[in-house]
Amino acid sequence: MHFGTFHVEDDMGYRYEQVLTYEVARDLINSHIADCSAAIGDEQEKAAPNQTRIGQMRQKAALLFSEREQMDMTDDDAMRAVIAKYRRETIRRMMEASTD
Repeated sequence: MHFGTFHVEDDMGYRYEQVLTYEVARDLINSHIADCSAAIGDEQEKAAPNQTRIGQMRQKAALLFSEREQMDMTDDDAMRAVIAKYRRETIRRMMEASTD
């Protein structure tokens, strides 16, 4: 088992679906980290930046980074949970509408 980055075992122990699911989960977390960075940048550009908000966004980004680094692509349930937790609301609504 390898955490954080994709590593192909000698016996090719990862299924293709696991690699794809891992990449989707990682991309979703990365997009939320980017949102935190953008919020920090927006706040810092203000005449009177809210340092509490900046600290909160930095803390959130750090938690997201930690969660991303702890992901285990062989844990299918955990990868699905990450995707469900971080998928974008617009995408969620579109997917729900397409199943009606």
